[in-house]
Amino acid sequence: MRLPRTTRKSWFSVDSKFSSAAGACLLLGAILLLCETPGAISRADSVPDWLAAANRTDLNHFGDGSAAVVVEQWDDFTVDATGKFVSIERKALRVLDRRSADRYLIAAGLENNDSTVVSIQTWSISPSGRIVQSSKKDVVTRASFAEFELFSDSREKMVQVPNAEQGSLVGFEIVRQGRIPIGGKRFWLEDEIPIRQAELQVKVPSGSLRWFANHPDRMEVLSQSENAATFRTVNRPAIPDEESAPPFTSLATNVVVNYDPKGPTAVQSWEEAGRAYHPLFTTAEKPGTEISAQVEKLSTGKPDVVSKVDALYTYVSREIRYVAVEIGIGGYQPHPAPDVYKYKYGDCKDKATLLLTMLNDIGLRGYPALVGTRGDIEADPKVPTLATFDHMIVALPVPASLRPAVEKFPSYDPQNLILWMDPTSETEPLGLVPEMDQGVFALISYPDHGDLQRIPETPAEQNGLVSKTLVHLQPGGTGAAEVEVKYLGVSNARRHSFYRGRSQSDIRRMYDERVAHYVSQASFRAATIEGTEENRKQIVEKFSFAGDFATASSGDSWFFQPFFLSGMAIPEVGPRPRLLPLDLGTPFRQKAEYRIELPPGMRIDRVPEKTSINSEFGELQVEYALDGNVLVATQTLSFTVSRVPPEKYPDFRDFVNASLRAERQRLRLQKIAP
Repeated sequence: MRLPRTTRKSWFSVDSKFSSAAGACLLLGAILLLCETPGAISRADSVPDWLAAANRTDLNHFGDGSAAVVVEQWDDFTVDATGKFVSIERKALRVLDRRSADRYLIAAGLENNDSTVVSIQTWSISPSGRIVQSSKKDVVTRASFAEFELFSDSREKMVQVPNAEQGSLVGFEIVRQGRIPIGGKRFWLEDEIPIRQAELQVKVPSGSLRWFANHPDRMEVLSQSENAATFRTVNRPAIPDEESAPPFTSLATNVVVNYDPKGPTAVQSWEEAGRAYHPLFTTAEKPGTEISAQVEKLSTGKPDVVSKVDALYTYVSREIRYVAVEIGIGGYQPHPAPDVYKYKYGDCKDKATLLLTMLNDIGLRGYPALVGTRGDIEADPKVPTLATFDHMIVALPVPASLRPAVEKFPSYDPQNLILWMDPTSETEPLGLVPEMDQGVFALISYPDHGDLQRIPETPAEQNGLVSKTLVHLQPGGTGAAEVEVKYLGVSNARRHSFYRGRSQSDIRRMYDERVAHYVSQASFRAATIEGTEENRKQIVEKFSFAGDFATASSGDSWFFQPFFLSGMAIPEVGPRPRLLPLDLGTPFRQKAEYRIELPPGMRIDRVPEKTSINSEFGELQVEYALDGNVLVATQTLSFTVSRVPPEKYPDFRDFVNASLRAERQRLRLQKIAP
């Protein structure tokens, strides 16, 4: 279990756990290190039979246009009766475009105190038939701390393929052995480059296994029994890399194998998965006299139960620093609650466990909930396993007496009567969980069973912003504006995070850049920000600026854009179709009211009619009215869905572009005839 982060599979990396950004830096560092300390090239007379056979394969234009193509991929994973695994992974890859293939020419294997990389070997066969292979001195070992970890036992062993060129066939072989604490592993049968053929074989000779696939229609099962199975994919295209798409773990075909090395109890349902995890949690949920004293102190004087819960939640989220120390089973098992309280730090599991312990002290029984965070490694309801989570939060079954007090909380699920809390967050108040937790599935681990539930999303009306703007226009088009913006829900939490630790000069620079998007020749004047001192408070920004509001002129008239806070030159969404679903984030709504004082002696040529655009994705309402010499313009834009399938993207694009055109409408001001 790890803190949420982007998890797009790093190629070719075995059990990679670092983020795409951190991984890129790590791999780049390895490349530079290799380049700085080159060893002698190791020539070879031959290659393994599997690689020689792959070199004779005719791709017949399969994968044309890609940087490289996986010709063959083999994974062999065996677990003995003691739980020790041996993994052999082989890959043969044809380089089609050498200039863009660098990231595919590194073999990397993760190791830690539970598992080791026994060997890494690479080969390169040039188009002329010259063979070059790596040697032991080419292996680079580096710590692979994630950004959030104070210490981790994880290490990465890497080898860069020597002398690969255009048209080369590259081979990798990585052998690992060790133990996996949770008895489950994920295997990939698709990638971000095309795969001609991939084959996976798993065996647990003395025990049992259960397997599940997220896209079973894309693969074939060659054989299966109680303790072995073989799978294959053929001619699979590359998984596209599109912005704002679901995580790679959801898009690419992968097989999850749960195993019991000694008997028949391999996990085969979410109920069993939750029950299997609970013993790791119960060893840490230990009451302590110091914890009880702190609970008493925090609860004293609070008028009701919700106030007490709020005090406990706020204490853990704000006073217990997020620090991860993950060694072996520590990646999955929380530290004892008394230790977390004593040292005042811990990771997501530790903070959740401490909060659960404190809630128990006031008579509320909550449970750990394992989360596959949004955009990282989202849990698939049809793939029950403990190998799919990267975060832990708290699920609190709400007793009847408490329900009226929490029913309006965005993180309360009225159907399942669960209040979700994430004490890892320092900016979300009680009743709101971070966007990374919303709309995804979480496994509640009860002592005797598990329950997979979807965490609710904050409704649009409780997330977004509300603004009021007063503008004073001058006859030549210049003017001054005073703006007030109030933030709601996730948007408010983001704003709290944004302002935390910002200096006055940083804030001043931010506002200078911000108002430059609204008008020409912008001149920022002043700003005040309220609510930053407490995460439960609403952020309210008040700022003023001056500038030229005229967007064009003609004779004695000129044009201006009433809804200028939307930006002066936002381009419309282009016609290019999407291949993958579009993740919009949680639903949101923005409401804006503009009161624009017209210059003396000028009037609006034509006041537009009301605009109303409704779609399955949201709605836009735009309305104009004159109140004496003041133009009142109001706008309400809401997005009520969080993910758009690719087949509906054209309709979504049309809705967005129609909304942009309505927001960008320009009105003409002209002199009043004498």
